[in-house]
Amino acid sequence: MNPILTVGPLNVTPYGLLVFAGAVCGVAITLLKKKDAGPVLPFVILGALILGHMWWALFCPPSYTAEAGVFSAFLRIWEGGYTLYGALVGGAIGAVIGCRLSRTDVLKTLDALAPGACAALFFCRVGEYFTLQGFGVSVEDEALHFLPVSFCVTDYGFYQEWCYAVWAWEAFAALIIMIALLVRSGKAARGHQTVFFVTALGTSQILLEQMRRDDFVRLNPFVRVSQIVALLSLIAVLAVLFIRRRPERKQIIISIAELVFASLAVVCAEFVFDKPQYRVLLYISFGISAVGLVWALYVYRGRRGFPAACLPVLAAAALLAVHIADRWENDLWLLFGMMAVSLTEIGIIIELNARYTNPKHRE
Repeated sequence: MNPILTVGPLNVTPYGLLVFAGAVCGVAITLLKKKDAGPVLPFVILGALILGHMWWALFCPPSYTAEAGVFSAFLRIWEGGYTLYGALVGGAIGAVIGCRLSRTDVLKTLDALAPGACAALFFCRVGEYFTLQGFGVSVEDEALHFLPVSFCVTDYGFYQEWCYAVWAWEAFAALIIMIALLVRSGKAARGHQTVFFVTALGTSQILLEQMRRDDFVRLNPFVRVSQIVALLSLIAVLAVLFIRRRPERKQIIISIAELVFASLAVVCAEFVFDKPQYRVLLYISFGISAVGLVWALYVYRGRRGFPAACLPVLAAAALLAVHIADRWENDLWLLFGMMAVSLTEIGIIIELNARYTNPKHRE
């Protein structure tokens, strides 16, 4: 990326400026939500920078570190290279350390940090436009050659390649999550904002990262590091909620079953193109997860849960019917729709557990 300004050995790039703007915006929003978060923020920023860059140095494509080596790439923080979940984990660790030293409430601080993290992520995603990362499959229809649908990744004058602008959709997702966090901040219980942030970000990342076709931080041609970490974060949140909310055995069983079958449907949807034998397993797991959602809502909410199940269950039934009938010209988007429904089901299960308190063990 060509720098727009050079100050001594430091090259200022458009992406770097947007990352800086995101950090400033994130800090401002956090201080507005929690005025005493000031002593914690330096630890958050330092943790995000160190672990975010370390994560990138460990998992980025070998071509990025072939010349200097992984260790040297890790030390050269000024050359850039960061990952979302590395920064989030590092920031969370920094927040815990800062809260312990300043003797402030960890969960309340994490709740206050969540909207600011979304703001920073929004600017970082927009900055990917200048790095030519965050693109999806090629777009042949010239009527769709405009932002935020697609952007030009190759321009030789006589030839242009336009791809779906997944970075823009990820930026939009971060913005939506931030707005939702700000709207519900006044009535959210302690820790709920953090749970919502991790859940909404994790489910959206699993879906949107699957749409990307760039080579950035992949474990293999199908799976990215961020997808694995996002799924692990969802499992970790559910486990913590089990410990804190102490649901009954039947609720734990249905929650785990829903997580397993919905996750299996997501995995099968990712691999079904290259491995057709996963098609039957996709149908079974997708169908069971839809039925399981109705059961879960009834177990947690009684009959009041049925209306909430209507939309995702109807969407699941429609997608499954169309896919089995093989009437859709573009199976790619149909599978993305099935993944979106399955991830929504996981999000609903986590939200049910976040709102539940066992009457026998009320705090």
